[in-house]
This record gives sequence, structure tokens and C-alpha cells, in this order.
Amino acid sequence: MPMFPRQSSEIAALDSGEIIDYEPVSLPQLEHEILTLSRRLDASIDVIKHLWEERYRTERELIEARAKAVMKSTRPTVMEKRAEADLATLELRRVHDDAKATLHAAEELQRALRARLSGMQTLTRSIPAAIGAQ
Repeated sequence: MPMFPRQSSEIAALDSGEIIDYEPVSLPQLEHEILTLSRRLDASIDVIKHLWEERYRTERELIEARAKAVMKSTRPTVMEKRAEADLATLELRRVHDDAKATLHAAEELQRALRARLSGMQTLTRSIPAAIGAQ
């Protein structure tokens, strides 16, 4: 049996204690990852813009349909007219809520990509400094 066991690439995540597989990366690998993340962030601008447009389009459709439903209602009170309009436009409300949820998820992903990119950029600046200090 060897005196020193073979080093494992497994480490425990500090927050969860979960065992994760870690493999050191080289500077070229970091640079490649930075380029990939940068491209994804660049592409996300058009996607987010489209998702905002979709969100507002669905909102306008919902507002218009609800207003028409209120105006067409034969209920005697305003409260009943609104309730009937809400029920009549429930599917449009779901479509609008889905558009908002998709937009927010895309924005969260964009923030996560930015944070990861920032971390990678910090690593690429620190590696040459650490090598030079040796």
C-alpha cells in the first residue's frame, strides 16, 4: 500500500457539504470559458429585448380584452362586471403571467452569467500574478 494515497479530484462544497468533482483548469481553458460566456451574454441582449416586447404585447392584449369584457357585461354592479371580465380573460392572464415569468427567468440567468464571467475574469488576472510570485 502506498504511503500517500492517490490524490482525489473530489472536494466538498462549503455551503451544502455535497461532494463535487473538481478539476483544475488552465489559463487557456479559462480564456475559452470567458469567450463562451461573453458570447452568451451578447446573444442574451436580443433575447431579453424580445421577451420584454412579448411581455408588453401580452399585457396590452389582456388590458384590451378585459376592458371589452367589462363593457359587454350585463351585470348590474361594477364589481360583478369586473369579476365577469376577470373570468372571461383568465386565459390571457395566464399567457401574460407566463411571459413575465419567462422574462424574469432570462434576466436571472443573465445576472448569473455576468457573475460567473466576472469570477472567471478575476481568476485570469490572479493566475499570472500567482505564477510570477513563485
